[in-house]
Amino acid sequence: MPTSRRGEFPGAVPRALPSRRDTALYRRVFDVLRKAIADGTWAPGASLPSEASLGARFDVSRITIRQALQLLQIEGYIRTQRARRAIVLSRNPLGQSSGKVDTIEELIQAASDAQLRIRSWRSELAPEVAQVLGVPPGTDLRCLRSTLLRGGQRMGRSIIYFHPSIGARLRRQDFNDVIVFRVLRRELGVKLVDVKMTVWAELAEAEDVSQLGCKAGTAILCTRLVYRGEQGLPVEVAFTRYPAAAHRVTYSVDVKSD
Repeated sequence: MPTSRRGEFPGAVPRALPSRRDTALYRRVFDVLRKAIADGTWAPGASLPSEASLGARFDVSRITIRQALQLLQIEGYIRTQRARRAIVLSRNPLGQSSGKVDTIEELIQAASDAQLRIRSWRSELAPEVAQVLGVPPGTDLRCLRSTLLRGGQRMGRSIIYFHPSIGARLRRQDFNDVIVFRVLRRELGVKLVDVKMTVWAELAEAEDVSQLGCKAGTAILCTRLVYRGEQGLPVEVAFTRYPAAAHRVTYSVDVKSD
């Protein structure tokens, strides 16, 4: 088996796999590489060693390495490339950024370690959003556009529209919390009773490329959250766009037996 090249493996990467006979070889490789990525040994944007070098390092076949890399890609840690080395995408794609939003508390938790970088706070026309908010399509809506950061890395961008009765009472400096609906509660006393999420996929737009640093044609995971206050009236419509390879949304479905 070929030997790995000097310098390809940082010192934190073990030279042998854990001796867990009840765990498949590819899973042990996966666990070692996942830990190294999560610890920052290979940072987002870094290339992993070649399949041949990984195989030599852990004394396993290239097929085993490919199985481990495929699992890392499925879980959002890396992007594999034909005839090229895999690229690290995220240190923690299935942790805080997993988007598990079964409750308001989990919605807060999913964004608790993110930061909000405001790009603009202005009035905009958005006829389809106006319809959701229950106002005429020509109504000016206050809109907050921002970039979401996690660990200094750009993870997504958001566009949030507010009902005119809400937006008129807010100022740019009010938005000092990544959980924007908490700003409504703090500044205006708005109480939420319902949040509905819609999820879909698109290809990256020009703004995604410039603001998120992704390539044109990259798959983008899009979400729309409609927040409703008392009496069920919509107060906020929030759109967020994430590079799909580095983000997951998890749902729970309750199954009740007869």
